[in-house]
Amino acid sequence: MNKAWIGVAFIVCGIVYGSLAIDDVYTYTLGWLVENKWISPPPAGGNNDLKSIFGRKPTILFYAGILIIIGIFVLWNRNN
Repeated sequence: MNKAWIGVAFIVCGIVYGSLAIDDVYTYTLGWLVENKWISPPPAGGNNDLKSIFGRKPTILFYAGILIIIGIFVLWNRNN
């Protein structure tokens, strides 16, 4: 596989994962997954909030930033 495609894939995955920090996108995607029984919601009454399945917002943004930085690094050094 070409290194350019790998770099672009990291950047796209970082953007998609980072978009989960937006509440409406997060609720819509998880709502669709719960509706189609791909995942089950956490038990009611517990400390598990639906918005904490993939982590807190700063954690999501941090990991998304790391994925994007890796993608830029791979694109930058694709000819080496």
